[in-house]
Parts: sequence; structure tokens; C-alpha cells
Amino acid sequence: MSPGLETQILVALIGFVTSVAVIVGIGLFVISVVMRVRRRHRSRLARVGRGRVTGRLDVDELRGNLLLRSNHDSATVSQLTDTVARLIPLLDPSQLRADLERAGMRQSLGGFLAATLLTGLLLAVMARLAFGFPLPGALAGGLLPGMLIVHAGIRFQGERRAQRFLKQLPDALDATVRGIRAGLPVVECIGTAGHDTPDPLGAHFRDVHERVQLGETLDDALWRVGDTIRRPEMDFLAVSISIQSETGGSLTDALNNLSDMLRKRETMKLKISAISSEAKASAMIIGALPVVMLALLSFMSPDYVAPLFTDSRGNVMLGVGLGSMLLGAFVMWRMTKFEI
Repeated sequence: MSPGLETQILVALIGFVTSVAVIVGIGLFVISVVMRVRRRHRSRLARVGRGRVTGRLDVDELRGNLLLRSNHDSATVSQLTDTVARLIPLLDPSQLRADLERAGMRQSLGGFLAATLLTGLLLAVMARLAFGFPLPGALAGGLLPGMLIVHAGIRFQGERRAQRFLKQLPDALDATVRGIRAGLPVVECIGTAGHDTPDPLGAHFRDVHERVQLGETLDDALWRVGDTIRRPEMDFLAVSISIQSETGGSLTDALNNLSDMLRKRETMKLKISAISSEAKASAMIIGALPVVMLALLSFMSPDYVAPLFTDSRGNVMLGVGLGSMLLGAFVMWRMTKFEI
């Protein structure tokens, strides 16, 4: 290898490492600024909320805050940071941890960041191979899509886990009702149902039983599970047990009604899935047809399809077509999705 070529490779490598370091540094700086603003706003709201609850408001502090920033500006900053946090999951670590817990994943924020970097690098390499984009620019443009892809996967896994929880909940409620009628305490019935039921419901019910044994109230333990699952059925279970513990009443009737409602909802979901199966099949065929035709043309006449990948105008046309296909698939998916 000639010295000139070695120098060029070394310069390119240094430039690539420098570009990646600058991109990561700018991203971390923006994240730190937004998180600092959100933390300051939340701490101010917490101080005011605590003062209202205890009846002690620091008038001088409130006046100083009003002089420094108006309520309108504070609300605007809060809305702006919330919007940015929804677009960039790392800006809201508490919500990201809640999504990881809902999905049953034990990874930390460092693991999420590593998965984001790996996905962004994969997207950058694909953009480099397909369109010839420079690798540093492709990596800079692939970090945010990689983060969104990883976060979407986490939310999808959490949704699947919540659905499995709801499918297991009627049987667990029936076991709890039988235990209550046999004279056992509610906490012991929940613990027994957790040991007899596989995850994810078994893990959550065992966690409730352990937390109550360690001194936490049953209401708080159930509401913790409700915050993790994010389903109204679990909230109704927590409300039923909370009301029964405070005012009395027939807990077995409430749990039986909830179990019956869950089974009827599952039956209705199966009926809707059977009715909409034809529309879903049509949507899948229509969505896959352009991809299949492009693959056939690439095999039968590669010179005819080559300008889509080698010419910049073809790249634009390919991008517009892909965007239109994704938009149509999303619309058809929403048309076949029903909320019960």
C-alpha cells in the first residue's frame, strides 16, 4: 500500500471519528439543556403543589418566579419540551423506564442508547450501500430514526405483554373469587393466583403480594400494576378492591362482573377479527403488490429498473413511492382497527 493511500485512509478515519464525536456531543448537549428546563419546571410545580396542599405558600418565591417568567412563557416552555420529549424518547427518562418495565425488559437507559446507536449504524450502512450517502452524514441522519425504531419496538412489546395480561386476568380473578369465598384474605388469594398463573400476570400478582408483605398497602400495590399495564380493566380492579376495603361491599360480585366483562370483550374482539379478516387480507395484498412487481422487474429487466437506484431523480421517485405506500398501509391499518 502506497504512503499516499495510507494518508488518505488515515485522514478519512480521523474525519469520520471527529464527525461522530461532534454529532454525539451536540446531541448530548441538546438533551441536557432540554432535561434541565423540564427538571426546573417540574420542581417549581412540585414546590407550588406542596405549598397548596400544606397551606403554606412562599409569596416572595412566587413573586420572584412571576417576575422572572410569566405563566404563559412557562406553559409554552412546558409544551415545547413535552413535544420534543415525545419525538426524542431519551429526553423523558422516567417515561422510557416505564415503557421498558411495561415491556418486561430489564435493560437500562444505557442499553437503550446502545441499541439506538447500533440501529442508527445499520441504517447508515444501508443508506450508504443503497444511495451512496456519505457515512458520517448517514449516521447523523440515522440516529433519530434508529431511536424511534427501538422505542417503537419497546412499545410494541409492551402492548403485546399487556394483551397477554388481559387474557390471563379472567382466570386469575375467578381463582381470587374462589379463595375469597373460602375465607382467605384478598392478599393471599392474589398471591396464590400469581403463583398458579404464568407471566406476565403471575409476575405482577406475585409482586403485589410481596409488596404488601413488606408493608405497602394493597391499593398502592395494585395501582402500581395499573400504571405499568395501562389498561382500564386493571384500573377497575384496583378501584373495586380500594372501595371494598374502605366502604365494604361484595367484592366477589365486582370481581365476577369484571371477569365476565373481560370474557365478553375477548369474544367480541374475535368476532371483529373474523369479520375484518377479508379487508386485512386485501390490504396486505395491495401493500405487497408494488414490492413484488419491483422485484420481478429487477429480475426480468434490471436495466429498466436501474435508474431508480442510480439516478437522483429515480431516488426521489422511489422515496415518494415508498412514502405513499407507507401512508396507504397506515390508513388501511387504521380502517381495520376497532376499539372496544
